Amino acid sequence: MTFIPAFREIFIFYLKRGLKAKKSRLFFLISLIPVLILFIAKVIEIINPGSQVSAADIFSKVFLVIYIQLLLPMLALFFGSSVINEEIDNKTLVFLTTAPVPKSAIVLGKYVSYGLLSLIIINIGFILSFLIINITQLNQIAYIREFFTFFGVGILALFSYSAFFMLLGTLFKKSLIMGLLFIFGWEGVVQYFPGTTQKFTLIHYIKSLLPESSENIKFLVFKLEPSSPVESFIVLLLVTVLSLIVASFIFNRKEYILGDING
Repeated sequence: MTFIPAFREIFIFYLKRGLKAKKSRLFFLISLIPVLILFIAKVIEIINPGSQVSAADIFSKVFLVIYIQLLLPMLALFFGSSVINEEIDNKTLVFLTTAPVPKSAIVLGKYVSYGLLSLIIINIGFILSFLIINITQLNQIAYIREFFTFFGVGILALFSYSAFFMLLGTLFKKSLIMGLLFIFGWEGVVQYFPGTTQKFTLIHYIKSLLPESSENIKFLVFKLEPSSPVESFIVLLLVTVLSLIVASFIFNRKEYILGDING
């Protein structure tokens, strides 16, 4: 089977399986928790207009931080590292790689299917949250532009992180642990260092693409010394493409022995 038909079959198969999986439903429910909190805060705000904490404050100081710095990278880590590791854990990798399909189609097909699944899971909650906060201001161009900016940055961030973590999955057996160390160790600390040190994290370029004039992200971009939007976009795109190329190259040439996997 050639690449395109194989890619299509892999993509459809894993997307359907992912949509039915219990873990996907669990992630979806988790992603709706901030929506419920914002909805309750909005109801309280309407009932008691004099409340000191508004739903918009929670959205800007809590939800956006959770969305950009926790939900996106964690979902990307789980699904990105699963592209290879779940086949090893389920003892199915050898049978998958001995099928008459290009190995690169397996990697890229699963990557795109899991990326789309992640987008569905996380962006439903984000869209609902944005609507709750701005329901009375949707006719204003600024709010529509802000929404699509966050939406686009979220897509780019998710696919960049997923590609990077998939690469880790081809390099390390414990890629999930390596990914957690990267998110909460390296990025969790270095992003707040002054100067060019920030540029050695993905989150720096993601934050740099957010609208600087937005009132919603002042807390999120604390101590950010942003790169230009063009530089940030190019870096994230290069990370994504290079990670996919290297991951496909390694996976295509790596031999998986049934006895080693079972052991």
